[in-house]
Amino acid sequence: MIQEILQEAGLNKRESICYIALLELGSSKIGAIIKKTGVPSSKIYEILNKLINRGLVSYVKIGKIKHYQASDPETLVNYIDEKKKRIQEIIPELLLKQKFSKKQSVEMFEGQKALFSLFTTLIKDAKFNEQYLIFSINEENKNESANLFFKNLAVRRKEKKMDVRMLKNIKQYKKEKHTKLKLKYTKLKLKYTHFNLPQGITIFRDIVVILSWDESPIAIKIESATISNQLQDFFLSLWKIAK
Repeated sequence: MIQEILQEAGLNKRESICYIALLELGSSKIGAIIKKTGVPSSKIYEILNKLINRGLVSYVKIGKIKHYQASDPETLVNYIDEKKKRIQEIIPELLLKQKFSKKQSVEMFEGQKALFSLFTTLIKDAKFNEQYLIFSINEENKNESANLFFKNLAVRRKEKKMDVRMLKNIKQYKKEKHTKLKLKYTKLKLKYTHFNLPQGITIFRDIVVILSWDESPIAIKIESATISNQLQDFFLSLWKIAK
């Protein structure tokens, strides 16, 4: 039991055995420690030196012979506190590494308020001219509240001066000639393509939002650099040949 706890505190098996043996033996020469612990003579000095460096073992020389002894068990608390302190010192660096690591997650949002909060949060720290790519939502699913939602969202994107691009199917071109005049005020670049596009997809940074606007609008937010990069490449490839 004691040995297991010492190992949980950071000592390995042989270090734990040696420390406990020295508590029992008191001041001892190397031969007595080897006999008590069963640790090979080729390893015993390495283990004792590690315990000395941790402040858990000390020695005195009597003549030319070293006599080893375990430090007061209270020293273990200081040893653990020191480890804790060292870990706390590197927490900021660890958090920074976590921040820049590749994260992947999926969340679902339901209802207009939840969706509006999702999209406004998405761009709250957007930078000037940062790309924001949209495969347009199916117009047949839009209603008055949806139009108001997208109008407010467009205003927020305009305030950020983002590079907003939208792709739509060419079939909608004739239906929307009159909207092209309005779009310039939203700073939204619009192109039409003959491809049947995935509907209601927004791509921004490492995030992809799949939106379905119906009586009960829902959105799925996917945070994945891999998925986002693939859809960005697909979008920009179509953008080059769209009109």
